[in-house]
Amino acid sequence: MSKKNAMNASALNNRRLSVIRQSLFLLMLSLLFISFNSAVIFPKMFGYADEIFLFLSLSVIIFLILSEFRGNRLKKLLFILIIYFFYQIINWYVSPFNVSLKLALAQSFINIKVFLVSIAVVMLRRGSRLDLSATKYVFYTMLLLFSAGMIINFIFQEAWHALLGRLEASTYRYGFIRPIGWLGHPGQNAYFFTLSFSTIFLLFAKKPVIKSGLFIKKFFLFIVIDFLMAFPLTVRKGLMMTIPFGVISINSVKGIDRILLFLFLFFFGFLFFFIIKDMSIFKDTINNLKNFTHSDHAYIRGLMVYHGYSLFIDFFPFGTSPATFGTVLSQYNTLEVYEYVGIPSVYFRDGEFSGVYDSGLFSMLAENGFFGMILITVFINYYFKLNRARLDSYNYIVFKIITWFSILLSLTEPVWQNGMFTASYLINVLYIYTKNDVFRVGGVWVRKGLKSRL
Repeated sequence: MSKKNAMNASALNNRRLSVIRQSLFLLMLSLLFISFNSAVIFPKMFGYADEIFLFLSLSVIIFLILSEFRGNRLKKLLFILIIYFFYQIINWYVSPFNVSLKLALAQSFINIKVFLVSIAVVMLRRGSRLDLSATKYVFYTMLLLFSAGMIINFIFQEAWHALLGRLEASTYRYGFIRPIGWLGHPGQNAYFFTLSFSTIFLLFAKKPVIKSGLFIKKFFLFIVIDFLMAFPLTVRKGLMMTIPFGVISINSVKGIDRILLFLFLFFFGFLFFFIIKDMSIFKDTINNLKNFTHSDHAYIRGLMVYHGYSLFIDFFPFGTSPATFGTVLSQYNTLEVYEYVGIPSVYFRDGEFSGVYDSGLFSMLAENGFFGMILITVFINYYFKLNRARLDSYNYIVFKIITWFSILLSLTEPVWQNGMFTASYLINVLYIYTKNDVFRVGGVWVRKGLKSRL
């Protein structure tokens, strides 16, 4: 074959690969949207959208590794995944419980689902005009549906819960109904709101560069807005978001400004405590926190945290094996671990668990053990490095804030396992990338690398 023909063949292969990547990206964006709407529009027709999404993500990662094997990052990803799943086989083998290997390996994928899916979609996208438009359309549509669901829920109250078959969720908190909105669950609504509000709030900075104190005003304004939403929507998630947001804000100032900020935060915290110390919301939170340190109570989230830690110690340095404790496949595998720690059978009704998924991180701690958590930490570190290489400094900070928020929230929520949480997190990551792909030149938005008007 002549040199010219070889070049033409290479160009043709590159075009075909580009078309495949574009098609796969749009398909995965569609699955993300379906997963987000599964509580209202697609409850039965697309009940397995999450599983398809995860399987397709794994297929995409393998496809990209094979097609672009010269990339160092891709080879490192392959190495990490091989070691991780080889370890899970060992973890299954040494487990004293009767565990299905098939379910254990499936749960191993689910345990890092949110990161696997994000890696696959981020690696597929190329920042084309279609990528940008499709991402923004899906993101804004999800915001519109979420807002409409919340408004409808507050207007029609329990009638909306009954329509979606969620009357058991019609509980009131401090005079407000716990809204299930468009997503069908109070926790998922609160997560999507906190995540999306924070993303939009941070991305609408006037300057795409980090200056001293850039985050300070935003941080305090965020606290005010966030706590106004605490009563009708979320308490715990708003508090969790202040941790990564606050750390970044403190790091954005130096010297005397940092000292003044600490003093202001101390004064703000003292004033806030003085205002809420006699409120029911504060007393209930303190009582719940006390239930995380012993097993003589009926607060299921506290039980899962307490027993997750005790299992980690009892079976150190390995775990109980994936799909055994507090994970989605544990109910189809074995109940031996729940019996071992004494989780009351009242949480297992009609063939399904209730409430045992409320601490994703401690469930993973119990199942994966010390060695497994080291491998997961290495994998997450790779995930951060992958996105740092693709995002500019400001957008990477926004990415870090929402990612650390999601990791911290897994202390009390099944963020890493739940399909709705995955969809909410991923669309916000993709929206950050739409802002990363453009910059302003003389009042005109220009795509990075393409130098074309948008």
